[in-house]
Amino acid sequence: MVKRKSLVLFLCLMLVLSVVTACTNKESAGQEEGEVFTYKFFNASSTGKDVNTADTKIGKMFEEATGVNFDIEHIVGDSNQKIGTMIASGEYPELLNAQNATNDVIDAGGFVPLNDLIEEHAPNLRKLYDPIWEKMKQEDGNIYILPSGVSNGYIKPPNVGQSAFWIKREALKEQGYPHPKTIDEFFEIVETYAKAHPKTDGADTIPYTLLQYDWHVGQLFDPPAFLSGEQEGIMVDDETLEVSVHHNQDITKRWLKILNEVNAKGLFDREAFTQNFDEYLAKISSGRVVGWFGPRWESGTALDTLELDDDPYNDYMGFPIVFEEGIKDQYLNPESYVTSPGMGLTSGTSEEDQVRIIKFLDHMAKLDSQKLITWGIEGETYEVNEEGRYYRTQEQIDLVNKEEFRDEFGFKALGWYWPIMGGTFDDGNSVDPAVQPEVAQLAYDEVDKEFLEAYNIETFTDLFTEPDPAPWFPFWDAVIETGSEAQLYDQQSRDLIKRSYPDIILADPSKFDAEWDKFKGEFDKLPYKAYEDVIEASVKKEAELMGK
Repeated sequence: MVKRKSLVLFLCLMLVLSVVTACTNKESAGQEEGEVFTYKFFNASSTGKDVNTADTKIGKMFEEATGVNFDIEHIVGDSNQKIGTMIASGEYPELLNAQNATNDVIDAGGFVPLNDLIEEHAPNLRKLYDPIWEKMKQEDGNIYILPSGVSNGYIKPPNVGQSAFWIKREALKEQGYPHPKTIDEFFEIVETYAKAHPKTDGADTIPYTLLQYDWHVGQLFDPPAFLSGEQEGIMVDDETLEVSVHHNQDITKRWLKILNEVNAKGLFDREAFTQNFDEYLAKISSGRVVGWFGPRWESGTALDTLELDDDPYNDYMGFPIVFEEGIKDQYLNPESYVTSPGMGLTSGTSEEDQVRIIKFLDHMAKLDSQKLITWGIEGETYEVNEEGRYYRTQEQIDLVNKEEFRDEFGFKALGWYWPIMGGTFDDGNSVDPAVQPEVAQLAYDEVDKEFLEAYNIETFTDLFTEPDPAPWFPFWDAVIETGSEAQLYDQQSRDLIKRSYPDIILADPSKFDAEWDKFKGEFDKLPYKAYEDVIEASVKKEAELMGK
């Protein structure tokens, strides 16, 4: 009888303990028994379909683990106007990505400091952001923003997504798959093909075009640096970290001289300086253009169209072209440490809600969650081979490429813009499946394979040199004060270049030097030294924060 009572008491005690433990586990995730909390997240960085995260497979799993879900609202119309209304009213969603207006929200007190919240409640977030923890701090020492894509080691992408000099595949095939390395070799291929094919489908072939419209100016601005073996946009001395602009330097004169000669040969698109973005894209997608320079993402709409073209040789292949042999190309972006834009918790959120939200984000930062967000579920959206390498079957690739599936699974709703690592997992697998060689190679069609074999490469970036480390990259993360001399230079130089470069390029070769001298004289009057000082201070600060 005593034994029976003891057993009953023991069972009762175990039941009480199990209930307490269950409640404790729920509370540790910011959730009381059975409660679910729904918060609003406004994302000014993306357009898309508004959705509640719990209506997706991943989001439901996160809700079950944390008791939290989010109603996601995307930007429609002018994001700055929308954010401006929030600032004026002081009414914000609990979670906010303010994109270009991030600093305005910080200045208005719209974001709450996250340092203590993370240190106390979010060890996984703390680990995720450890490489850029100091860099994330504002001047007041507080962290307000959680960016996406925190680097965890460099991985070379299989395909060219950034800048390159592009040549039509038909031109390469016709000329025996030449491998141009210098700018002269590039234009030799372009000229040879254009002379052999003055017409494309009844319209004039366009040997070389470029885009200079609205904010699209990189196709004209950036080549001198790339051709010289520099990384994108600005000249930074690797040893001293001194910064200089290149628009008034000899490398820019050399680039413009080449274009002037190309124009004199009748190889330059004379509509380049008057065409708008849509007209430019139409030319690329028509297959009439033989060569061009620029980042793939800028012309992506046209190139995606070409991938569906009946003639796969109308597509393009990118090369890391330099001025002359011996220059090491630096076209691929180095490992980067971007701290803005990103998401932040807003001032109208109660302390209890702040804890729940930060714990939700901490759950997302767990390694298993990161793999779920990017790769999905093993056996459903990816496989693992005997060496521990992640891959996808063709059926899985087809599945995850379906927009409806990505919506339902949560790849879109809980992907980019949330706290996500970039680069590689510690086991060597790529965080981004598209960058995993095993996935990329399976996606290549027969013509892709033809060119890979012809150039004796496995992926298209095998032609490109791995970038040198640049702890300051990207330089455009620097803050330039409105109304400052640096900001004045930034705008005035763009206006001057857009006005002057057409005159230089389209001039009779005998007048090239005069046109260049005229431009350089005007450029030298601009406050470019103030701009260099601001960027240099930022470069040195970023390098110091990264321990370099």
